[in-house]
Amino acid sequence: MTKRLFFLTALLLFCLSTFAQNNLQLNIHHKLGEADFAMDTGAKNNIDHDFNVKRLQYYISEISIIHDGGTETSIDDLYILVDAKFATEVDLGDYDINLVESVNFYIGVDDEHNHLDPSSYQSSHPLAPQLPSMHWGWSAGYRFLAYEGFGSSSFNQLFELHGLGDDNYFKTEIPLTAIAANNDIVIDIDADYARGLEDIALNSGVIVHGEYGAAKVALQNFRDYVFSATNTPTSVVDFSEISQFDVFPNPVIDGSVTIIIAATQDLTYDVLVTDVVGRKVTYFDAVNSNSSLELNLNQQGMYFVNLIKDGQPVITKKLIAQ
Repeated sequence: MTKRLFFLTALLLFCLSTFAQNNLQLNIHHKLGEADFAMDTGAKNNIDHDFNVKRLQYYISEISIIHDGGTETSIDDLYILVDAKFATEVDLGDYDINLVESVNFYIGVDDEHNHLDPSSYQSSHPLAPQLPSMHWGWSAGYRFLAYEGFGSSSFNQLFELHGLGDDNYFKTEIPLTAIAANNDIVIDIDADYARGLEDIALNSGVIVHGEYGAAKVALQNFRDYVFSATNTPTSVVDFSEISQFDVFPNPVIDGSVTIIIAATQDLTYDVLVTDVVGRKVTYFDAVNSNSSLELNLNQQGMYFVNLIKDGQPVITKKLIAQ
């Protein structure tokens, strides 16, 4: 009997862990300012220098996901060679993640792999030899970034920025909110490549292949400015079946809050509570309609209680804790 109970318990835990997993997909939307990115399209950087782009490639590595109240999950052994000419949609795999709060990654190749022989990889691997080359040599390693084009109002001044070097392996952190829907979580980020050229003089041409000068500035710009959460217009979600979504008392004095959900159909919803700057406070997954939730707030301030259907907030209540 004991062995049978152990087997059934193990089977139950396995099933629960399996069904809890969601598939993560990372989408990078290539932009030039507000416009979609396109080669040979005129744009300006922040010092009003005109430019167009002939080549834009860079490596992403050591991706990690911050989720479900600050838990960090690393995506191991994944290298992405981004080419702005093509859509970047990457399947990150299946994980026990319900609510993504941030995505972090490095621009370039980590020092453990940066000085290995590219020919040791299969031809399909991002670190294998590329054409045009993304490798500078055994000592220097990979080009973390290859950004080329023409500057000035006549687009006749060549610029080439090839950034590399272990000391320039920079981490970027992108706060965002991505919620599981139908066992999928889509992480959408924008990459504004005009910001990659901030404070770089392009009118007279600039060519730097190395770890210094404008090539390093471009890598720092990718770290600090290029990437942000996509402000995606939400599609229309039908929530006509919801007859009640109340949060009380409001304002709350002792921190104890009741959330009421009522609907004309037997459905499930998620409830996300965030603070005033969008950080997750509490997340309730798969809440049955016609039910109530109890919430305790430990700090004074303003909160937002979001009722979520199909991965999208459909009703938001503002809550004040005194």
